[in-house]
Amino acid sequence: MKENESQDLRVYPVKIDESKLNVVKKYPLLPIPFFMVLLGRVKAGKSTLLNSLCLSPRFYGDDFQVKILISPTLEDPAMIHIKEHFDFVFDEYSETLLDEIIDMVENDQNDNRYLLVLDDAITSNFVQTKSGKIDAFSSLITRYRHTTNHKTGKEGMLSIILTLQYFKYLTPITRTMAMGLVICGELSDAELKKISEAYDFFGGNSKKFMELYRQCRIEPYDFCFLNVDSMEMRRNFDAVVWSKDDAKPQLETITEERPESQKENEKKDLKE
Repeated sequence: MKENESQDLRVYPVKIDESKLNVVKKYPLLPIPFFMVLLGRVKAGKSTLLNSLCLSPRFYGDDFQVKILISPTLEDPAMIHIKEHFDFVFDEYSETLLDEIIDMVENDQNDNRYLLVLDDAITSNFVQTKSGKIDAFSSLITRYRHTTNHKTGKEGMLSIILTLQYFKYLTPITRTMAMGLVICGELSDAELKKISEAYDFFGGNSKKFMELYRQCRIEPYDFCFLNVDSMEMRRNFDAVVWSKDDAKPQLETITEERPESQKENEKKDLKE
């Protein structure tokens, strides 16, 4: 046999018990579990958007059995409905509180799915030091998808929405781990430039990103939704401005018949 036929170097799929992942598809919204960031200054419409996302059955209103809010601006009139319908409300963030919330999720005896909302609770204290040490929230973001209910063994029991006014408050980790970013209201050119550089894979480069972003901002309260999970940029949640399919090169697809030995190996891997 030829050398390339005697050695099978293909990578085969891993058999996964999908029921343990606890994923809920919500396209064109983010699938559950998720980490979503709402970015915008005061009066940019973040609170209005947050109300719809958390309370309306058209969005995620019926998907979570336990909802937790941490916000230093609880007296904002726009937050009255969220305060009434959330199960736990706190006006101050602490790493101790975060640990208690994770413990609650992991030891819940009723298999509840949790939504944690941090509304303007992130400040410049959330940083990654030069030595590599990170804050507790950034650490959580690296593993939130694997937050597991110890009784059932199900993962994906926690989803997180973070609202903030300044892009610079996102650590490199939280920026990388965000499955979706919503840009609300008006931002400075300097801040938009930083965002365009961080998310230039939407469009292919920073300049193209800015061109697409402007297409999202036509009416005063339009927002730009970057769905990193499905690689789409949308004007609000409905109109697609750019998608990964737009960027696919038109290459000829080459197919080849796999040797029987490779097919047998794949079947064995899936069974195992």
